[in-house]
Amino acid sequence: MNRITIMSGDEFRAKKDLFPNCKELLHSMGSIRYCKAEVYSDCVLGMFRIPQKNEQRRPSMTFEFYMTEDQIVFIEDTGDAKRWLEKQVNKIQNVQSPDHFLLQLMEQIIENDVLYLLHFEKEMEKMEDDLLKGVSKDFYEVLTKLRQKLSEFNAYYEQLTAMGDLFQSADNPTLIKSTEQWARYALRIERLQNHIRLLRENVLQLRELYQSQQDAQQNKIMCLLTVVTTFFLPLTLLTGWYGMNFAYMPELQWKYGYFAVIIVTAIIIVAEIIYFKKKKLF
Repeated sequence: MNRITIMSGDEFRAKKDLFPNCKELLHSMGSIRYCKAEVYSDCVLGMFRIPQKNEQRRPSMTFEFYMTEDQIVFIEDTGDAKRWLEKQVNKIQNVQSPDHFLLQLMEQIIENDVLYLLHFEKEMEKMEDDLLKGVSKDFYEVLTKLRQKLSEFNAYYEQLTAMGDLFQSADNPTLIKSTEQWARYALRIERLQNHIRLLRENVLQLRELYQSQQDAQQNKIMCLLTVVTTFFLPLTLLTGWYGMNFAYMPELQWKYGYFAVIIVTAIIIVAEIIYFKKKKLF
């Protein structure tokens, strides 16, 4: 392998005549939205959008590449991508061909992804324990952010799988020489994607558990309101009955009428308390 070059978008545009079939790279420069590769008869071109593996909402690392039989050119306009690429160029050794370097670079991209996914597992286990103890105020917000992150990585792994399948099935031995290694890479990505899908199912289960707890809490509130309403219904009937102010209501003139109403009310309250306790509504 002769050359590995890192250049900016402006430098690549200035030398575009040296790179056939680069129209798609020029078109997508500055707005890379996914990982993709295209194999031509004399070159391979593609782009990367790598999600950040941290808690901060930093933008994804993006860059493009243009590969021929004897060289690979990386195009990037962000300092983070350039520093990372320079580090990988110095790190990767025993490179046999440009596609072999690209393969090792893509392996470096996913090197610590298993540990990152294990971090998701531990976070979800903690969320489940916290949920069983009581729902926190920001639980649904945290769960939503977790679901969005997993969806982002699911799409990312789908794109990397497509790239791996493309390289392993490419009928161009001049450009793609490590087809067996690309096949192993595609299988590795597929395992990561299966892990992501399992985590997404766990997120759905957490959301269902959260919703069931919310429903249970609302049912308790409705039950309490129903008990309170039922408890005061007979008393409301009594107050409404004796508040009608008819002229010939005998109890209004009875000497012990007020005390009789108090006794009847107390009997009703005691009877209701006994009934509710038997029904385990208290």
